[in-house]
Amino acid sequence: MKEAGVILHYTKSKVFVIEARDKLIPETTLVDSRGEKIGIVVDVIGPINKPYLVAKPTVKNPEKYVGAHVYYIKRRRRR
Repeated sequence: MKEAGVILHYTKSKVFVIEARDKLIPETTLVDSRGEKIGIVVDVIGPINKPYLVAKPTVKNPEKYVGAHVYYIKRRRRR
């Protein structure tokens, strides 16, 4: 697992805003420190040198994940 970033906010439109540590593409699955799926990246926003990820949560209580570190599993490309 590689660190994707830290969840900064859970917005009124029911998405996570994550300060990105690594460049990710949309539809990347995000997991918590235990490896449980918590969301899917929907969009990348902000400046190139400090991007933010917008992710749709897949958990019941997404508010408890604010401030938590999120990770992703690097997968190989299909040819």
